[in-house]
Amino acid sequence: MLNYRLFEEKDYPFFAELISASEAWHEEECRPDQAEEYMTSYKMYKGTWLIWMKSAEEIGISFHLNWAPSNEKPWIGTVLIHPEHRKQGLAKKVIEQISAQLKSDGHKAVFAGCPASRLDWLKFLGRCGFEQLKSEKDSEGKDYIITVKPV
Repeated sequence: MLNYRLFEEKDYPFFAELISASEAWHEEECRPDQAEEYMTSYKMYKGTWLIWMKSAEEIGISFHLNWAPSNEKPWIGTVLIHPEHRKQGLAKKVIEQISAQLKSDGHKAVFAGCPASRLDWLKFLGRCGFEQLKSEKDSEGKDYIITVKPV
């Protein structure tokens, strides 16, 4: 079982390290030196940033919302696992634990979205139980796939 704690100011270097280790995330979201600015841009959503640990070792970070303005439902926005701990099913376990908490809070489903061009991300979401709900374009015309998973 994984443990987690709330993200703290001291965790920015770890977040930057995870961003550096994920070229795809870096390309889609932000550069490592923008980690603090990136997180600040999400404060208005009142989501939860968590640091995930296996035993006492930090292995990843996640961000989720219990209520998103787009559809008034919970969303998982970020799951990043340190490269030394990838391919062990840990990201899937993070999603399972977030989903279980959302279920205990009375939610019926959780949503996630990603760029339509990130097929590896979509396959991962599929392996975690998400199904494609719809596609949509952002304000710049970029295609996104919106997925949903029962909790």
